[in-house]
Amino acid sequence: MDNEFFNDWFNAFNAGLEKMDIKECSRLFEDCAKRCSLDALKYLYRDLFEECESNLDTFFKRVGEKKNVKGRVIEPGKVYELIFTNCDCPLHTQANIRSNRLCECSRQSMICVFKDLVPDRKFTIECKGSILSGNDICCHRIVFDKKGDQ
Repeated sequence: MDNEFFNDWFNAFNAGLEKMDIKECSRLFEDCAKRCSLDALKYLYRDLFEECESNLDTFFKRVGEKKNVKGRVIEPGKVYELIFTNCDCPLHTQANIRSNRLCECSRQSMICVFKDLVPDRKFTIECKGSILSGNDICCHRIVFDKKGDQ
């Protein structure tokens, strides 16, 4: 197959994403996100989390040591932000997907990572802004339930 086919296909995919709501995007990207979370990001995060002795505050303060990501502690022990300075997703960089719906894949990937790192804590992740929406950064807020509030 030639590049023209893939260019046309991904342009149509991008247009289709724009028609989807967040729930549909979650379903679409769930398996893709699982695959991405198994890649280097998960091991990068896991190694750092172990170095931080499983302390979320320390982890989010140090995550900035990693490529293109910064962390912010909003409320110690509970509310954090992961900030990405670039969109490195190959669907954006190589296939030219421009829809901000693609950010749901990133959110789903973070869900997989934090379920693995902190299996005893419930949490929510919300995209607060994204490069694909025209912002300079992508910011995801992670809110953990208090330990024991299951």
